[in-house]
Amino acid sequence: MRWLLVPLLAMPLSIGALAVEPPRAEPQIWIAPIGRADAANMWTKDAPWQEAAKKVKVLVLVHHTISLANIPQLIAIRDFAKAHNWQIDLSTEAVGKMDNETCGGQEGYSWPGENRDAAKILFDLGFKVDWVDMDGPITSGSHDPSPTGCGLSMADLIPRVAATLKGVFALYPNARLIHGEPLPSLQQTPNWRQTLDVFHAGLTQILGVRVVGMQADVHWTDPAWPQAMRDLHRHLRQNNQLLSVIYNPTEGIGTDADATRTMVENFEAVEGRLSIVPDIALIDSWVPNPVNAMPETSPTAEMWVINRYPRPRSRLQVQFVGQSARGKLTTLDGKPIANATVNGFKPGVDFSKPLPVTSTQGTVPANAVAAVVIVRINTENSGDGLNHLLFGTLGYRETAGGTAAFDFSWRTNFQRYGGTIVDGQLVGGTIVTEVYAPPGQSFAPNSASFPVTPGAQYNFTIPAATIGGRGWFGYAAIAWIDANGRGLDRVIVRPPPGKALMATAVTKPDGTFILKKMPRSVDGSAPVTVEFDGGGGAYRSTVWTPLR
Repeated sequence: MRWLLVPLLAMPLSIGALAVEPPRAEPQIWIAPIGRADAANMWTKDAPWQEAAKKVKVLVLVHHTISLANIPQLIAIRDFAKAHNWQIDLSTEAVGKMDNETCGGQEGYSWPGENRDAAKILFDLGFKVDWVDMDGPITSGSHDPSPTGCGLSMADLIPRVAATLKGVFALYPNARLIHGEPLPSLQQTPNWRQTLDVFHAGLTQILGVRVVGMQADVHWTDPAWPQAMRDLHRHLRQNNQLLSVIYNPTEGIGTDADATRTMVENFEAVEGRLSIVPDIALIDSWVPNPVNAMPETSPTAEMWVINRYPRPRSRLQVQFVGQSARGKLTTLDGKPIANATVNGFKPGVDFSKPLPVTSTQGTVPANAVAAVVIVRINTENSGDGLNHLLFGTLGYRETAGGTAAFDFSWRTNFQRYGGTIVDGQLVGGTIVTEVYAPPGQSFAPNSASFPVTPGAQYNFTIPAATIGGRGWFGYAAIAWIDANGRGLDRVIVRPPPGKALMATAVTKPDGTFILKKMPRSVDGSAPVTVEFDGGGGAYRSTVWTPLR
């Protein structure tokens, strides 16, 4: 059964008949113990998550699980919510399915009346619904090219979504509306901002309800997510809308410890490395791990992550002086953080360690029977510039629904391809491929084709970095092939440049430090960084760059 817990947000400011949510200085926590083995036992007075329960103020119930739940179970949830003064959110799949269509058989779609019926069950049991959220209506209803996606235009999508929500807002006219979409899939079209604005304006016109915020369901293994997050955050701020981020485990994890660890890594990446603090933080897991929600004292349980999230936030103030970087580490309210380790990095490879691995997961297209692993540098719309990069063995593995596996690497002896030089380089004890491709010079190797299993889940891994931050003006990819030998879509991955440790310092009692011999910049586009990792979890991590 899917349950989500979310915090109480400030009451909206009124503008005409609509509500505008002010951005919050600190995010509020949303929790979703979906599918946890012990979730049914969470609603008792002595359930072992009392501290975590104090940090949340809104319970989110998903429409289809409301219909499946028995009445005593819903009453227990209602009473627990009332005892904790929580608000209620109804989570909906808001794209309407039609009897005469073969599409719509996926997440995001519901039959006419499903959302209304779920709301009516809650209404009859005395629940007050304060929030309604939509699960990926643009991606599933309009952008999905598969047979299960209906490929609707905005003119067709808007009334379909509004029709599934009218009955909900008839019962709860004061509820606030949140719109969720996956990142970076949301930005797959150049006019995504206009699409969002048209979609939100259309719903407001029909329902009389403003979309007060967006919820980002992040594909953490896609290297494009950081820029997508920056772009969405900027757009929402311009529109006076809230940003919500789902902090779920990174794709491909297989243990409870990895699940909770990557949940922490993901919220530190958004809020520490990107310095984007959302208005709402949904700490959640859609996958089997972690198995249990409780007890909150266990670092392998989901409720532990709730208590881990609100650690004191840290701040770095840095300036370059000569060949050094001088700075100060404090809490957000200016209290010095003493005896803390601060590190300075430049983008590029750390030769003492194995190459960092970028990975992506997905589903093999239904019409694909084979694939080719490719690398493209300065060619085929991959950009053009100075590349000095390294890559190891690229790996394809099917993790469910198939067993196909394939590895691809390139020769590491000295070769020339026009003006491109390929050689070998020792990195972390292993010889990997080194590519030097100046502007106008390309590198485009292909693997042999290999069989894949249609519909299987796969993992694609790319160990890669750059030298001095140069590149990638290119990408690695899987190119799918159908039974007739025709090429299908590509799964494109652009690896990050990597980073190398340049200087380390320990803060003084007043929080100050000096990083000696710290470079101001490098040849590539990625900046140098000064980083504090949180001191073993005592604080939230933070990152400074000259770009801020």
